[in-house]
Amino acid sequence: MRAGRAYIALLLTLLPLAVRADEFAPDDEAVEQRVEWIEDELARLRSELDRRPEPQPAPRTWPRMPFARSEYPTVDWSGFLQLDSGWIAQSDRNAAAVGSASGQTGLRRVRLRAGGDVREHTSYIVDLDFAASGHPSFRDVVVEFDEVPWLQKVRVGYFKQPFSMDGESSGQELLLLERQLPFAFAPFRQTGVATVGAFDGDRGTYGLSGFVFPTNSFGVNDGTSGGWSLASRTTWLLVDRGEDQLVHVGGGYSFSNPSDNTVEFSIQPGFFVTDPSDTDPSGVPVFVDTGPIPTNVFHVFNAEFALQEGPFRLQSEVRYALVDRRFGGDAVGFSGAYVQVGCVLTGESPDYDRRRGIFHRVIPRSEFSLRGGTGAVELTLGWSTINLNDEDVQGGRMHSFVVGTNWYLHEHAKIVFNVVPQILVTPGVGHSNAVVFAGRVQVSF
Repeated sequence: MRAGRAYIALLLTLLPLAVRADEFAPDDEAVEQRVEWIEDELARLRSELDRRPEPQPAPRTWPRMPFARSEYPTVDWSGFLQLDSGWIAQSDRNAAAVGSASGQTGLRRVRLRAGGDVREHTSYIVDLDFAASGHPSFRDVVVEFDEVPWLQKVRVGYFKQPFSMDGESSGQELLLLERQLPFAFAPFRQTGVATVGAFDGDRGTYGLSGFVFPTNSFGVNDGTSGGWSLASRTTWLLVDRGEDQLVHVGGGYSFSNPSDNTVEFSIQPGFFVTDPSDTDPSGVPVFVDTGPIPTNVFHVFNAEFALQEGPFRLQSEVRYALVDRRFGGDAVGFSGAYVQVGCVLTGESPDYDRRRGIFHRVIPRSEFSLRGGTGAVELTLGWSTINLNDEDVQGGRMHSFVVGTNWYLHEHAKIVFNVVPQILVTPGVGHSNAVVFAGRVQVSF
């Protein structure tokens, strides 16, 4: 731009000389040609200057940090909701033993999950439940590091402890409406650090965690004494003949030093809408309950067995809890077991997760449609038992039976219906009976 202006100034300076060319050159025709050439040059330069854009200031740039990568972090959203409805038919003795159990209709789970990667081998999960007590409450809040030497995956946060097959299974992929009676002993979600992984070509899995106990639904431990605990689980495929023919065995162990120096085991009868931590008395009551037991240490042992043959699957676990009581009392032991089976009448096979040692949902071959699609239909049966009586602790004994169906409309929706007869033996009342009739509509996204 500056060079062009200088050139124009030079031409303007020469122009008078050209006009007075008669004083220096005797050839008038040559002078006229020179003047015409200068005028043409001026016109051309003016045209170029008019077309040239105004200069813009250079954009300000910040130094790029050496670790910055445009593809991170990533985020993926998912979730599911469950709408449950049910009622409980009680005998007079059962109502006297546990109180009146009213029918309920409401949201059992409303989950919203964000997950993704913050770096190549670092991921995160933030999972919230908007139907639980607290609205919302944490379910899984985890940072996970992959490909850690010798350990494979390291997980830090608030998460399900590696201990059992039913505890590891997602609430949206349960075979029955709820986890069965021995789930009362599982450490389940606590705040801690764990290493998990698979071995022998994903034929076996392992998990080992250290955590604080107990923690509430916000991942907080409020105790003042100890609290350090551990959980472990190992699984193995005894028979592995492909995706739909296998035999699974496994075991788990949990040790806890509760920070509040007490432990309590209790459970509801296979159906509830109100979160168990909610103190609302109008909900479904617990049917068996040890009450708080003073203790410094308690242990829980678990053995698991499962098999799959095409559309048929069976899952079973046996659990035993041993509580060392404080103040010189004798140790007390409690036990539980369950068996549950499912058979997909339309022929589909449930998925088995080899890296976690659990069953996943059934994906129908044909989605339900008013134009003729049926989805997938699964017949389910279950039995479970729990005994919370030992020495002077009389929490009750209970047996539960389940008959039900799962109708998978498509990969992201299913309808569940369970009939759950209960036999309860309560100290001071004796045998009593109740029957649960309950259903669920579930949608995931």
